[in-house]
Amino acid sequence: MRIDDPLWPVVRETSRQILRSGDLHLELPIEFKKEMEGLLLEMSDYQPAKIVYPSFNTTLRDDVRIYQRGQESGAFHLIGYIGMLEPEPGVRWIKMPMHQGWKEVISACHDLHVAGYPGCIGCGGPNSELPWDESKSRSRLH
Repeated sequence: MRIDDPLWPVVRETSRQILRSGDLHLELPIEFKKEMEGLLLEMSDYQPAKIVYPSFNTTLRDDVRIYQRGQESGAFHLIGYIGMLEPEPGVRWIKMPMHQGWKEVISACHDLHVAGYPGCIGCGGPNSELPWDESKSRSRLH
């Protein structure tokens, strides 16, 4: 994916979220299980001090859903979605067919790890330390 692609920022932000957060749960098709297991192993190699990793389970749906556990309630809420159906406004939306979108997220996770993320300052890319603006991201899609 090129840096000038309108989806590049949300792919990078989603990848950064997966790498830095331990309180995530992913739901993904069974065919992505080995890639997810590989990502978790890569995370343990690149982030040896990390003790809490995202969890996942497989589904029969044709999308990828990323949930984060609420600190107060402990309940999971949807924060990321890879697929063609538009999710709620506050959810990071990678508007791509799931196979292509998942491939881009896995690739971005690897690229970020190689760059030193999350243990470095600025290696997450432009604006990586700023709060995410989903409405701005979606405005690039139209």
